[in-house]
Amino acid sequence: MQPAESPDLRASDEDRDRVADTLREALATGRLSPTEHEERLGAVFAAKTVGELAPITRDLPATRPAAGAIEVAPDERARALFSKVRRVGQWEVPPRFEARATFGAIVLDLRHAQIPHGGVTIVANSAFGKVEIRIPDNARLVGNGGSATFGKRTLPESPASSDDGPVIRITGHSTFGHIRVTRG
Repeated sequence: MQPAESPDLRASDEDRDRVADTLREALATGRLSPTEHEERLGAVFAAKTVGELAPITRDLPATRPAAGAIEVAPDERARALFSKVRRVGQWEVPPRFEARATFGAIVLDLRHAQIPHGGVTIVANSAFGKVEIRIPDNARLVGNGGSATFGKRTLPESPASSDDGPVIRITGHSTFGHIRVTRG
């Protein structure tokens, strides 16, 4: 068995996610331009080995979890890798939910779900995949901080039918993928 630091070791989705997080932080702090970020992110998703990932962030500081950062529990996320994941019907939505589709699809149906009083933040990331989020008619949608690189983000333009509906915040990134939010 090869040691973890071997450059010939195949890269995992977790390895790619870690490098992508470092790139996002570098973009947010002004260390990378949007063009450099896109180029490097493309290299991340094309990398097959740990050795191919290493040079992508060699000139950047490693990201550290924010003070007081909370580790995401398995029931607070959905991951689809070459597959489809569906959360539908009556289910309890945590205050923060991560959806990551890589060559796959995730469907989150919030129309009959129990949404926390303070609302929910959904971090939707799609790489060569699709994340579809169905929200209730009365939901107040906030599409804050999302982006796309050779991908697409579609959020409904129509306002919520009432001000007393749940607040749903959508953020995340689409690379050669699609993040789609629909009402009703």
